[in-house]
Amino acid sequence: MYKIDYFIEEKIKEGYFPGCVILIGNREDNIFHKAYGFSELTPTKREMRKDDIFDIASLTKPIATATSILILLDSRLIRLDTQVGSLLTELKGTINEGKTIFELLTHTSFFPAWYPLYLISNIDYRSVGAYPQHSRRPLHPDSKYEKEIIQFIGNMKAESPVYSCLDYILLGKIVERITGKALKEFSERNIFKPLKMIDTSFCPPQKFKMRFVATEVGNKHEKELSKKYKDEPSFKWREKSIVGEVHDGNSFYCFKGISGNAGLFSTACDIATFARILLQGGNKVIKPAIVNFLLKEQVEVLGEKRSLGFLIEGSGCGRLSQKTALHTGFTGCALWIDPEKDIFIIFLSNAVHPDVRPNILRPIRPQIVNHCLKIAM
Repeated sequence: MYKIDYFIEEKIKEGYFPGCVILIGNREDNIFHKAYGFSELTPTKREMRKDDIFDIASLTKPIATATSILILLDSRLIRLDTQVGSLLTELKGTINEGKTIFELLTHTSFFPAWYPLYLISNIDYRSVGAYPQHSRRPLHPDSKYEKEIIQFIGNMKAESPVYSCLDYILLGKIVERITGKALKEFSERNIFKPLKMIDTSFCPPQKFKMRFVATEVGNKHEKELSKKYKDEPSFKWREKSIVGEVHDGNSFYCFKGISGNAGLFSTACDIATFARILLQGGNKVIKPAIVNFLLKEQVEVLGEKRSLGFLIEGSGCGRLSQKTALHTGFTGCALWIDPEKDIFIIFLSNAVHPDVRPNILRPIRPQIVNHCLKIAM
């Protein structure tokens, strides 16, 4: 056994997460790939498998949204200094109409970190059937509701630049407006299918339900968090174990699981395909110029270095180099790509199952990285 086997089994026993999948690779091949623990504890107990499909939460941002935007940039359909008000007309007249694509990609827009957009008072999310196994389906906003959501975001402002889901919600909508295709359709056609990432999609087919990794039981955490913004006792929250549908409330309730901030499902092998292409410097699908934007520092704000999609050399990189691109996902996922050491590390877990413990993985991420490096090096 590797030392990482003992470490992961110990963390499972200590309750950090029920299970996980780890994949380590480089530009040539996969070096290590293993599943640990359980993909679900309640209502049924299922062992984790290497090909299980995870809700990768905010890994949606670099893999689907930023890459889609950069494909449009490479096609000269937008520029980094394009003002978002010229693309989303609902932002005209708001305090944020002059924000740029660059500012959204790098979280330097001064949008707040988060807001429960589904609690905006005039939006009526009606019950229209199961989606896919729950008693109520999120209503994909029609043009009226989408306009209200975007206008609402357009008048929000934080005191300082922060990592913001709202940035990427708007970027997802920009992809839709420019291409006339939903982010799901555009990213599948232009990224996932050409790269043969066969298990990566928004709203994954239910035929894979035995491969879905469970997240939270209900939306208890977000329900409590939303009370700080608006208490809506009549809102119908999910109560059952969330399996095969996006955990993020804004993506689920507002956008039917297809949003620029969250909603993508994937496997460790598919994410490895994406990471390997970045280490190789690109190909015909993800061109070298796009790789450059994704992996290289573009801005530093308040001590954080960011590329157009990733945090560069963030806390949690362990002994990886200063050029490491990192992104995490709320459900318990993380991706590290280090072009200097020629290594990527994928850690996919269900740390929010059955209950959310905010930031529980933060202190052990460097340890995970360092154990992985011992295998790779």
